[in-house]
Amino acid sequence: MSIGAVVDRPTTHIDLSDAGIWQRAVPAEEFARLRRDAPVAWNERHDGHRGFWAVTGYDEVVAVSRDTDAFSSRDGVISLDDFDTAQSDARRTLLEMDPPQHTAMRKITWQGFGPRAIARLEADVRKRTAALLDGLVGGGSFEAVSRLTKQIPIATLCGILGVPDSRRDDMIRWSDLLIGSDDPDFIDPAYVAFPEEERRLLPFGHPASLDAFALGRELAEARRREPRDDIVTALVRAEIDGRPLSEDEFLNYFLMLVVAGNETTRHTMSHMLVALATNPAEWERFRAEGTNPKLAVAETLRWATPVHFVRRIATRRVTLANAVIEAGDKVAMYFASANRDAAWFDQPDSFCIDRERNPHMAFGGGGPHFCLGNFVAQLQLRILLEELGPRVRAVELDGPVDRLRSNHIHGIKAVTVTLLPA
Repeated sequence: MSIGAVVDRPTTHIDLSDAGIWQRAVPAEEFARLRRDAPVAWNERHDGHRGFWAVTGYDEVVAVSRDTDAFSSRDGVISLDDFDTAQSDARRTLLEMDPPQHTAMRKITWQGFGPRAIARLEADVRKRTAALLDGLVGGGSFEAVSRLTKQIPIATLCGILGVPDSRRDDMIRWSDLLIGSDDPDFIDPAYVAFPEEERRLLPFGHPASLDAFALGRELAEARRREPRDDIVTALVRAEIDGRPLSEDEFLNYFLMLVVAGNETTRHTMSHMLVALATNPAEWERFRAEGTNPKLAVAETLRWATPVHFVRRIATRRVTLANAVIEAGDKVAMYFASANRDAAWFDQPDSFCIDRERNPHMAFGGGGPHFCLGNFVAQLQLRILLEELGPRVRAVELDGPVDRLRSNHIHGIKAVTVTLLPA
């Protein structure tokens, strides 16, 4: 792969690994500069970890995402920190695998997350969403994350996995801790007391994963005795190369689904409410003109981009957009930037609820790691929009948005809104 001539190494003007930057806002001005001047730029770190390449242009993100030979997932995807081989192997989920291993593991649950399986969820998701909204619309100001946007995805996920409803709060708490370890609001005494060298051997680097593992073991044992039509049963019955999944493979897979199936959809829903409140004319157009909900969902996903980046490791020397990437270098694909690339999106900084041309990267930049749960996420977002339409004439913000301190997840911890009845 070679794009352009090699020049002196371009650099970022800010450290994109600093979670505090992202809590304030997505660094849109820096991303605009990088896309224009250096779509592949070196980000130096000064905290003991090696720097990394920040890939911010749409075309360059696609190139990295699709070339699994040159850019490997095996040594870390969700963190910009450094891990040795033992740590990477211990933390490995479906996200940290390359083909053919990734392909074989992904096939285990593909049917359960495919369009036919997800279509069967629609009636239950719609009933649940409608009931939640009926209790909130016209009832004055309320905190939307705890009372609405947390509730829909976790209930759906529990149904898909076969997790009892009584464990919903546990699932929410674990995923909050696992993705919020850089946020003071999610300080966990167990995390502080757990030795760092042992944390680095855990998926997501947090001892909350051990609690999720305990639930996973409990469910696996129950499904061996009494199989069901759910994802846990599929994992228990699965074979790779003629053998069942090892316990570590099963537990890490289960944990990945607990987090990925909950957090990103919840945060996208929260960003949706903020977008509708801050762009009232777009919501009026949606209701008045009968906008295709699928277009509105796609624009919400582009606008929210719930995952800022995913990381790869270069397996060989590569020249990309005037940058020389050496074997072993970390490479971060910034979907948060690519989804604002003017070469691909008209008026990319505007929320346009009926945007027609919208090849967004909220589910990844293509290639084998395209989001496994994209159909279930789109279903839930579409139903929320469709159920809001006839009930809500306007969404009003009743205070500032409390944003997650994370360089990886574009999260909203709390947002207070009023849903004015139609």
